[in-house]
Amino acid sequence: MKLLEKPVIIILLLLVLSGYLYFFQLDKIALTDPDETFYGQTAREMFLKGEWLTPTLYGKPQFEKPIFFYWLIEISYKIFGINEFAVRFPCALFGFLGLAGIYLLGRLLFNNRTGIFSAVILATSLEYLILSIGCVTDMVLFTLLLFGVLFFFYGQIRKRDYFYLLSSAAFALATLTKGPIGLLLPVSIIVLYLVLTKNLAIFKKGFMLAGVLVVFAVIAKPWYIIMYKIHAQDFVNVFFGFHNVTRFLTPEHRMGSQAYYNIPIVLGGFFPWSVFLPLGFWHFLKKAFFFKQEKADDRNYSVFILIWFLFIFLFFTASSTKLPTYIFPCFLSLALMTGKLWDDFLNKSIAVNLARLMKVSYYVLPGIILPAFIGICIFIKMDYPEILGRVVITGLFLVSGIALSLIAFVNKKFIAAFLLTAYSVALIMYPVDKLILPALEPHETSKALSKELLKFYKEGEAIGSEHDYRAGIAFYTGKTPVKLTNSTTIRELMSSKERVWCVLKQKNIVDLNDRPGAYDVVVVFKSGKKRLITNMPL
Repeated sequence: MKLLEKPVIIILLLLVLSGYLYFFQLDKIALTDPDETFYGQTAREMFLKGEWLTPTLYGKPQFEKPIFFYWLIEISYKIFGINEFAVRFPCALFGFLGLAGIYLLGRLLFNNRTGIFSAVILATSLEYLILSIGCVTDMVLFTLLLFGVLFFFYGQIRKRDYFYLLSSAAFALATLTKGPIGLLLPVSIIVLYLVLTKNLAIFKKGFMLAGVLVVFAVIAKPWYIIMYKIHAQDFVNVFFGFHNVTRFLTPEHRMGSQAYYNIPIVLGGFFPWSVFLPLGFWHFLKKAFFFKQEKADDRNYSVFILIWFLFIFLFFTASSTKLPTYIFPCFLSLALMTGKLWDDFLNKSIAVNLARLMKVSYYVLPGIILPAFIGICIFIKMDYPEILGRVVITGLFLVSGIALSLIAFVNKKFIAAFLLTAYSVALIMYPVDKLILPALEPHETSKALSKELLKFYKEGEAIGSEHDYRAGIAFYTGKTPVKLTNSTTIRELMSSKERVWCVLKQKNIVDLNDRPGAYDVVVVFKSGKKRLITNMPL
């Protein structure tokens, strides 16, 4: 269809898809503890104080992340008010922009259909879907890095130097979103790519390179200078010393010490398309190094996509602190690899043995769903037993979509099979919205507990909270809880002669009851594993 050759039409269709997958889901559940509430409460305090420079939490500066993400949420508050939709709107917006960006990049490097495939694949991959409806910095970082790469290749292919300036601006904003990593990753990869492909002409453009440095410095540098002038060594020690250097060299969490940690993260996060990744990776290796008939440009672009994936994967494998979202920028490569693999498969431009492996990969998809589904059900039964039935119903939606996709594939309706795989993911958003999220809310958020607290709370009474729930209680009550770090601090607060309130895990209340003290423990409200307690009868 000629209509689908027009980028404007495709981007509008991606906006419609994003509206269903992302934007309509933003206020279906309260902000989850502890990450979403951390960002939402930081931006809330800044917004109410009219603060646009120093990230502030519980009335004190906090330097976990730079300023750009908080600016986005503050602007969203100004438009939509202080609510869950506003907190998550920036990530949903950048989720859509990421789809537009990957489509344009796939179209630029390969062809229009590769761009479309890559965008649909990315839109319906599990981790991309989750991060587009949540509130964390990773979606914004991913999209800014993606546009930095897109503008770089526009400069390379279209021979327009001003695109390099736009690329520099995108990387500068990435640096204002998550720190030095927003510059270190893309610059290292681009330089390595240019050296390996012997495309060194860009380094002779002194005036243009100077412009790139100026653009980056004008956008990224001022906030860091201002923070140093206001907070001096505290900012350097906390932001650069702890959150960047120390967290890379020393594990912050128990999980993530294994060298293989990121492998299941990639495979699970890219589900259901991850079944095509081994073949896609091998296909790109052959395109980059073994296919003599491959065009030079296609070989070079394949090299870049491989470098982007391997560099990011190995970098965060080397990091001592690992989290599932750290590896997310490599999804740029995963989407393009898989999109191009499907395009070549449909063009019959891949070797016969690879075409057979493509079919094998497709048959693996329904084969892994059953054991994966059983594993999820076991996990749900252990942690959220009351919603097991809802999860089973939701799983049936996914299975039905995959079954239809397999039938189409067997009948050689390959485009239909591709679309039905994407549809199977989109299909489950309805039961997730109606069945899963409402049931998860008491377990993962502090909203219901906060509302109950406000029914009894009187001005001036102290509130204490364990770390994971502290930002959520602050966001939904407007009060700053005292941080409870151990049983000693809990007992000290509960021993007050005045009424106090505490938000604790159930297991820590049991521990509290086992210790003698001159106070009563009154459980006022239960929400998942959280308990609201006070030291005096109501």
